[in-house]
Amino acid sequence: MLRRCGIACVVYLSVAALACTVEVVEDEGAGETAGDSADDEGGDGGDGGDASGDGGDGGDSESNPDNPHDDPAQECVDRINMFRATIDLPPLERWVDAEVCSNGQSEDDAATNTPHGAFGACNESAQNECPGWPGPPSAMLEGCLQLMWDEGPGEDFSEHGHYINMSSTQYTKVACGFFETAEGSWWSVQNFK
Repeated sequence: MLRRCGIACVVYLSVAALACTVEVVEDEGAGETAGDSADDEGGDGGDGGDASGDGGDGGDSESNPDNPHDDPAQECVDRINMFRATIDLPPLERWVDAEVCSNGQSEDDAATNTPHGAFGACNESAQNECPGWPGPPSAMLEGCLQLMWDEGPGEDFSEHGHYINMSSTQYTKVACGFFETAEGSWWSVQNFK
């Protein structure tokens, strides 16, 4: 199986922020391994993390007592599903089991100042990220997720990747992770599976 990562980052100067997306495309039967392709720079991020891959029970109001960012995580899922509803797509399940891992990815990416640096650690298939946004999380989510949604519709991943991940019917669940830096900026990943 060949796993290729595509990363698209867009700088939004009007809000002095950056939003990035990554998607893994799996091509079975291609006869190559992940190390055989020039398109595989950076690898697939590994299989680590604490996500079981099964997700939780879903629903619009599931809480996660193990997640210190439970309220923003729910707001993130709700906002993504609000956008999906505008084009008659079913809601994504809240992937509770991957939230603590997603918080860790946000923290790791902030520490290295590298969007998607920890991609794959939670066994996600695609990821959007809001790196270094001003808080609080509700304001960051409102601005960043809107900018991502406004990239679509379109098919070119390098121009529409955030929208493509948010509107894909290939994914059934999403986990949102958060981390606040010492300077007060927020990093947030949205992991799709």
